[in-house]
Amino acid sequence: MRIANTLLPAALSVMTSIGCGPAAVESNRSDDSNRAVNVNGNANPLKTTVEKNADPEFSKSQKAKALEPRNAPVGMNPKGLEVAPELASNGVIKPKAKLAEMVAGGYRLPMDFSDLAEKLQNGELAELAEATKDYVFADIGASEDPFTSFTFEGGSVALASDSPKYRTLEKLASDFGGTKYDLTKSQDRKAVRTRLLRLVNPETKKTVEEVAAAYQKQFARPLLLGAATYSMDYQIDLNKVSATSFKVMGKDSLPPRLSGCVFFIERKHLTAEEQNFIIGKLAELERNEKLDALVIYGDQVGFYSFVYSDGRPPKVDPESE
Repeated sequence: MRIANTLLPAALSVMTSIGCGPAAVESNRSDDSNRAVNVNGNANPLKTTVEKNADPEFSKSQKAKALEPRNAPVGMNPKGLEVAPELASNGVIKPKAKLAEMVAGGYRLPMDFSDLAEKLQNGELAELAEATKDYVFADIGASEDPFTSFTFEGGSVALASDSPKYRTLEKLASDFGGTKYDLTKSQDRKAVRTRLLRLVNPETKKTVEEVAAAYQKQFARPLLLGAATYSMDYQIDLNKVSATSFKVMGKDSLPPRLSGCVFFIERKHLTAEEQNFIIGKLAELERNEKLDALVIYGDQVGFYSFVYSDGRPPKVDPESE
């Protein structure tokens, strides 16, 4: 799997497939494979939530609305930008600590796109629509290559058509929110990948919708979203093109993007007033211990948020914050 080097790394997490209007799909299977594992590692029965494809013109118009010219300076550090102390903490210390807790409780890191598909099918993750009234995803490129499985021991290995991981992807592609994809076609593989990259857990989805609705009410524009959940192999490929992405150093690495708890708001096109509003909203949620948020600079300019889906921030050494 490779990521197009011609694309801006800041946008390497969004979808080209379009979704609007949730459609809940629940398997009739009664065995444990249809029980999602929550952030504490406990099995809970959950519905698989995917999004039906929407009118491409709606997505296009929402994107244009989000990016329309402003009457004030925009950018990474526009005059008047005021970063709240809540958003100025050190890197991803807390998200890493929380993910470590999740893994200790039974959460399984998604190593490849088949693992993401499985998490969607068992209800652990839910799909965010590409465009709604309140938010829209930025453009992103995704690989058209055949799907692979990934392990640290064996690296990326092409999936045989009769392998369990391929069958997981094929089952999802046969009815992905009402759309059928043919995994033998490059464009369909790209579409499936990009849809899987906008998965989050259900509680994170609620938080995205809350923040986006507040922004829409204030500015009458949809919020422009970037990254969602990655697989390990995608994170490793991202390291090759993004200097500020979380570096995977080996099998003990804990990239927070693999948690399903992260969402990303693009901000280069926003004024100081808009950015300060979002900062205020995220700071409020952080004070209420619902998430940990950061202002990101460099090649991935935006607001990064890790949602504490169980309502419990991790315990960390105060000196490390």
